[in-house]
Amino acid sequence: MSSVQRYELQAVTTASAARLGAKPVRLVAVYLYGGSGATSCEFKSAATDTGTVLFSMDTLTASGQFVDLSEFGGILFDVGCFVKPAGTGGIAYCWFE
Repeated sequence: MSSVQRYELQAVTTASAARLGAKPVRLVAVYLYGGSGATSCEFKSAATDTGTVLFSMDTLTASGQFVDLSEFGGILFDVGCFVKPAGTGGIAYCWFE
């Protein structure tokens, strides 16, 4: 049994949009916690808050939404993945490699 995690995990809040890791990444899963019913998140192919949105998601209520992309091979962000949650109290928990 290995103690090495398969994917890296990074939490990104509405107040602190950020790049995942420090290089190109493959996004494999996301749990978006919704502090309000209007919580959403954009995943841009960029190192900063520019670039093309390759994936987005939202919550319909003040709860969470989980998306597992690993069965499809994830989404490759070849420039980098900039995560930008929006809405009151939103947190995006991102698993990537």
